[in-house]
Amino acid sequence: MRWTQTIRMFTTIFSLAAVLTACGGGAKEAASPEPAQEAGVEATASSSTEQSGADTVAEDSEGNAAEPASDATETLKELQDQYADKLGYIRIPLDDHPVRRVSEEGSKNINVANYSDAVVDMNAEVPIHANTQRLIDDAFPFFTTVQAPDVTYITWDEATNLERAMVKTLFISREGLLITEDAMNNKDYSSQSFQDSMDFFRVTAKFESMAPVAQHPYDITLSELYDKARKSWGELAAMDPEQDEAAFAEMYKKARTDANNAMGLLNILLSTNEEERMEQTYGK
Repeated sequence: MRWTQTIRMFTTIFSLAAVLTACGGGAKEAASPEPAQEAGVEATASSSTEQSGADTVAEDSEGNAAEPASDATETLKELQDQYADKLGYIRIPLDDHPVRRVSEEGSKNINVANYSDAVVDMNAEVPIHANTQRLIDDAFPFFTTVQAPDVTYITWDEATNLERAMVKTLFISREGLLITEDAMNNKDYSSQSFQDSMDFFRVTAKFESMAPVAQHPYDITLSELYDKARKSWGELAAMDPEQDEAAFAEMYKKARTDANNAMGLLNILLSTNEEERMEQTYGK
């Protein structure tokens, strides 16, 4: 299936082109769902499911407090009681303030975390990417059966919020990288699709672009690979290919490799034998 519109932010659907590189080759048991560190957001959470001892909310690169649209502070238990599904994952709809301030029991720590299944602007609480059922219908099979048809996979309902967000975001980024490669091959960087791709990469790299909080141990690894990828996307988008094509091409290779690493892990995590495949790919 071919997406026919350009890669414009927020409102546009994205096309499915050739695979970049091959991705690596049942319902998960939820971890204790205390917020882990968000992609690009240093609240009071660490890079595991245990929180750090900090007692301030997140700040952006200029030291300004980064607050969610909903400024009420809640406990993790309150969120679980109201929003947890049958797997134990807290899933807050996009129209119900998914970015929440969560107090840590027994301390003054407050964590800022996104509990939706999309990468959102943490201030406006809207997705930074297309968020349609049509996108899911194409992207979810792409990261599962298209990559490894002999493997069995979990359903969309069983995927963590972060996995769902990565299905959408990595699918779009893949298209942006393919558009970038075409521009490099043709030595033409004037197209709207190329400019839109760079805009998307700039937005994903911004501090305010918050991925869903980790609620499963493997979410932490996925978040780390996504952080690495989006950093390289931002660095790519900051370059002028016409000034130094060689440097741009080298940065593109890194951005593509980082994206492929995240996509490969995503394929593994969406499979029912994720633990076996994780061990085969990354070792014990």
